[in-house]
Amino acid sequence: MVDKQKLKRFTKKELREFNGEEGRPAYIAFKEKVYDVSKSRLWTDGRHQGRHSAGNDLTESIPNAPHSEEVFAKFQVVGEFFKEEASHLKLVQWLQKLHLHPISVHFSIAYSIAVSLLSILYILTGEISFETAAYYMLLFGFLSAPVAVLSGFFSWKVTYKGRINRIFTRKLTFAAVLLVVITICFFWRTLNSNIIIARTDLSFIYLLMIMSLIPIATILGYYGGKIVYP
Repeated sequence: MVDKQKLKRFTKKELREFNGEEGRPAYIAFKEKVYDVSKSRLWTDGRHQGRHSAGNDLTESIPNAPHSEEVFAKFQVVGEFFKEEASHLKLVQWLQKLHLHPISVHFSIAYSIAVSLLSILYILTGEISFETAAYYMLLFGFLSAPVAVLSGFFSWKVTYKGRINRIFTRKLTFAAVLLVVITICFFWRTLNSNIIIARTDLSFIYLLMIMSLIPIATILGYYGGKIVYP
């Protein structure tokens, strides 16, 4: 089975470089997959039956060929192919290079943990500056969480082709939980600035929600590591 996570992405321009000429590998594209046909005697010097050249997308040519698409089963898949002419694909490629998710997710996790720790310091010391700092961390976490979640969803859809397994399912679930919890806490604290200071039953519930950000952020970091370092 081909590991899609490790496949190189080929644009039309990049595929042309693998034309089988002058000792170069011979690659062809078919239905968004790139195949290595270098070892086939039917693709000597990158030419096939004098009609097809390596380094091209043959998707539209196969229906007119004397053989079916099953012939590709004997060749190794070395990458994925997409037509770079489409402007939205250029945008997707550009966004991938920005690595928005690895950047934003660190901020979101750090702010979530900082909120909890500063809130604990306030409870232990009674120093109001800790509670104020916790609110600002909550604000920054509230602003960064949607970016982290959306960029993570983008990465999942584009890089991992929306693949569903236990790890992705749990990561998506906890990402949604983080977004919900941090949003509720932010608006709650904004609308009631004395929610912790009052030391009521509601204060206890609010503090529990704030404290839950630590295990949620930890779990997200764990499953993120499982994806990158399986």
